[in-house]
Amino acid sequence: MPDTARPTVLFVCVHNAGRSQMAAAFLTHLAGDRVQVRSAGSTPADAVNPSVVAAMAEVGIDISAETPKVLTVEAVRASDVVITMGCGDTCPVFPGKRYLDWQLPDPAGQGIDAVRPIRDEIESRVRTLVHEIAPTPLARIVTMTPGHAEEILAIYQLGIDEGNATFETTAPTWKEFDTAKLPDHRYVAVDETGKVLGWVAVTPVSPRRAYAGVVEHSLYVHPAARGQGIGTALLRHLITSTEAAGIWTIQSGIFPENTASLALHQNLGFRIIGTRERIAQLRGIWRNVTLLEHRSPVSR
Repeated sequence: MPDTARPTVLFVCVHNAGRSQMAAAFLTHLAGDRVQVRSAGSTPADAVNPSVVAAMAEVGIDISAETPKVLTVEAVRASDVVITMGCGDTCPVFPGKRYLDWQLPDPAGQGIDAVRPIRDEIESRVRTLVHEIAPTPLARIVTMTPGHAEEILAIYQLGIDEGNATFETTAPTWKEFDTAKLPDHRYVAVDETGKVLGWVAVTPVSPRRAYAGVVEHSLYVHPAARGQGIGTALLRHLITSTEAAGIWTIQSGIFPENTASLALHQNLGFRIIGTRERIAQLRGIWRNVTLLEHRSPVSR
């Protein structure tokens, strides 16, 4: 999805009278004008399920004025993220869209007691979606300086200690870090006091001239600062910076167990290009690495 535009999300279920209406209402409520929200049904009903309306009213969201809408090809084409909920293969597929399928019980014909757990599960999933596609960063992104070194390396070590960030077992010295990373495209996220909450930097993949526009990046966020959109803000800033400099590919290797990082990267246009199986050992255990890359429009 375009980095500079509001993402558009389309929720689709069979009747557009229950699940997709709840999801659209929660996303509008939680994300406000940061996201454009649509919903539709493959076979729309005449009205929204009364039990669904009542269940949403319990959490302070009024959907009584909503009406089911028919799913159209144009609605799918105009959306960045399409989330289906039991409508089978009726949703057309277009390249460049992100498709998700949320397997949820159908509230059709159900009373409010049965609708409540469906509502709560949808709210939980929508909250996760908001963090992924429309976070509200609680930090400023600034250029990395040697004055940030101690906090950067501490965050690096915290990520290493979790066991799903890198094959390294000890953070480098600042001199080693400074030598390895390109002098441009180094950024930190800081709070209002200047405390470092996360960082991003790149290294060249090869000294050969043909690969001058290809870099590999590292992105780390302090564990206490996660879930606030900081990783997304850092990665967006890096993409903008590298593309402006003529870099055409950012690549990365991520452990498949690091599902949050994989989701973050895919939400910002990184595509999975393969898996290196049992490529190396970490603390005596063979690990796979998922390979991803982000291509600049210059290379498309």
